Amino acid sequence: MVSVVAENLPRPTALRPPPFEASKKIRVLCLHGFRTNKQVMMDQTRGLRAALGDSADFVMLNGTYEARGASDPMIESAYKSSAPFYEWFENQLADGSSLQYNDAESSAKARRQSGADQGEDHAWSLSYKGVEQSMARIDEELRRHGPFDVAIGFSQGAALLTVLTMWYLGHGNVRWWKLVICVGGVDVSAVNVKSLFLDKAGSRVLVPLPSIHLIGKTDPLFHESHRLALSWADRAEPNAFKKRIYVHDGGHKFPSASRNRALYAELSRVIKLHCNKGTETCTARM
Repeated sequence: MVSVVAENLPRPTALRPPPFEASKKIRVLCLHGFRTNKQVMMDQTRGLRAALGDSADFVMLNGTYEARGASDPMIESAYKSSAPFYEWFENQLADGSSLQYNDAESSAKARRQSGADQGEDHAWSLSYKGVEQSMARIDEELRRHGPFDVAIGFSQGAALLTVLTMWYLGHGNVRWWKLVICVGGVDVSAVNVKSLFLDKAGSRVLVPLPSIHLIGKTDPLFHESHRLALSWADRAEPNAFKKRIYVHDGGHKFPSASRNRALYAELSRVIKLHCNKGTETCTARM
């Protein structure tokens, strides 16, 4: 159990999740990536949604802040009709300049600045400006819509999901979801959430919740995604769930639905088994 409470962060109010019910569909919470929106996330999850079919319901949320700058040009073009785009927090370096998760050069700069390349075990050189408001906002959403069987985060959404998981676990071992899926995630390296991941002796605490990590072989943030995966426990309760890491042939994106049918079928199987619903039907809990 995680017992360290971060005094610099707000206290969650959603500390008593309703019991999971066995008569409804799997509930899946989705947090989109940096400067996109829930429509983008809807399309990105097409492969998994098709694999789960009628056994699951997906809930998509827009980020807390309207994008402070331009999105990826491809997103801007393809989703112009669904704008605006959103972000969950602003990424800052110690020198006050912005860090964009899709900018591998900025990521490398942050690590050089932090000393991580000189052998430090973990870098805490960034700051997630506004993350506290996003945490409070998700807290409110969970009171209305939770609990969820599965929570999925892409890119910046995966980092926020990792922060949220430790935030709740640090307040009475509260669990609003039973399985986390991080897709193209980035390592949590912000000083303003650092205390969530350290014990009283200052040692790193792994996230003790079942997790799956999808990483693109050609993603410029490939190593960031692996670092994030390493921050999750290899085995987690219940039932000593074994952490899974899948590497696909794509880049900073979800695996292609057409080229990864076997992968999505496997994800569907694992999710259903973890929900204790077998492989035939998986009705839910909320």
